[in-house]
Amino acid sequence: MADLIRIVVIDDNARSLELLSAALGRDGISVHTANDPEEGLKLVQELRPHLVITDLVMPRLNGLQVLERVTKIDPSIDVILMTAHYTTETAVEAIQKGAADYLEKPVKLLLLRQRVDRLLDSAQRRQRAVTTDAYGSEAVQFEGLIARSPQMWEVFARLQRISPHYRSVLINGPTGSGKDLLAQALHRLSGVIGKYVVLNCSAVVETLFESELFGHVRGAFTGADRDKIGLFELANEGTLFLDEIGDMPLSTQAKLLRAVQNQEITRVGSLHARRVNVRVIAATHKNLPQAIREKGFREDLYYRLSMVEITAPSLRERAEDLPLLIRHFIQRFAQEYDKVIHGVTPRVMILLERHSWPGNVRELEHAIGHACMMTTGNMVDVQDLPARLLHANDPAMSRQAKISEAFVDRAAETMEHADSGPFALATQERELVIRTLAETHGNQSLAARHLGIGRDALRYKMKKHGLNQLSTPIP
Repeated sequence: MADLIRIVVIDDNARSLELLSAALGRDGISVHTANDPEEGLKLVQELRPHLVITDLVMPRLNGLQVLERVTKIDPSIDVILMTAHYTTETAVEAIQKGAADYLEKPVKLLLLRQRVDRLLDSAQRRQRAVTTDAYGSEAVQFEGLIARSPQMWEVFARLQRISPHYRSVLINGPTGSGKDLLAQALHRLSGVIGKYVVLNCSAVVETLFESELFGHVRGAFTGADRDKIGLFELANEGTLFLDEIGDMPLSTQAKLLRAVQNQEITRVGSLHARRVNVRVIAATHKNLPQAIREKGFREDLYYRLSMVEITAPSLRERAEDLPLLIRHFIQRFAQEYDKVIHGVTPRVMILLERHSWPGNVRELEHAIGHACMMTTGNMVDVQDLPARLLHANDPAMSRQAKISEAFVDRAAETMEHADSGPFALATQERELVIRTLAETHGNQSLAARHLGIGRDALRYKMKKHGLNQLSTPIP
């Protein structure tokens, strides 16, 4: 019984309850129904289901109030809202308040089963990702993206929730954090039939922006010797990804706003407007609210694009993903360079964990690619790493730099005397953390500095190795 997937359906329409129960019930799934919201919430409190499906318009409590109450009971429970009055705006609002999905009545049963199966699969993979040891498991993937950190799986869940509904999305995040990969994943999840079209706004000359986006007709300006289709038309029935939207000139922003809002474009030099159906994903590493205050970005465009906003975390914020990413890039570059490379030495792993990664995943990718190209053995060692990585002058590590070389050498020497393999490395890492905590009398901040990692990364390692009780002085 404990292994059953539990679903609670709440709807004041008895016929709807009967239909949904029959559609979702099968081996391994138990469906529980309630025609009163309060009774449904009692079931949620008692059963702690994996999923709640609720109507939006009901007496006494509406679906959004049910959503709020369910979230208070257990935030991990997914909630699907149903309504006969579907709009994109209300769907996005519901998802922003925590709904896992939003469906239009009468619900298409095949679509419902697909959405439910996808949610349950995502929840199970998210659970595996945050409970599985990174050193002893396969990399956990979502739409080709590799992660096990809660921060990234929260982003993945958000992508999955908004994918059927969004018209525009803004992805924030530092340079190199993978905003373009998140945009590609969102395009694939959306199921649109058109192309995925990319414009790097920082690489276009200001005078050519309008022509790039909307196209032009022959004779529109000097050099326009033929008609040209713009990126909006090219992306019709698909997705247009505007990378580094913060670098778009103000004059073009006004025209972009009209195109996104009205789904209508006019080629330069033409008087004929053309209808398009394009989803727009914009990305930036800039602080757009600050740019608005400095008159560098239009406020109305920002609010149009940021109906849904997603933030890509930096690599330092998802430090537990580092071993998975290192393994992934080594496998990829070993295949690309036709080499046999098993991994990195303990000394390299310590150095990589100490680095602050200002360039995020892109910097890590380039560093591992360089190392795999340079190595002559089957393990990447310190001399194979880029020089800038070895001599990086990171202000956050300045105090640690005075003892870094001696500490890394001592730690690596200890680890290199152990048997090889990922489990041996994990064992030595555990012993290294225990010894460092002992030497610092349980002071986590000081231990993190000695290890050359952040305090959050140390706490993650303590949790991973079952060392959460090691706080006050250790005998």
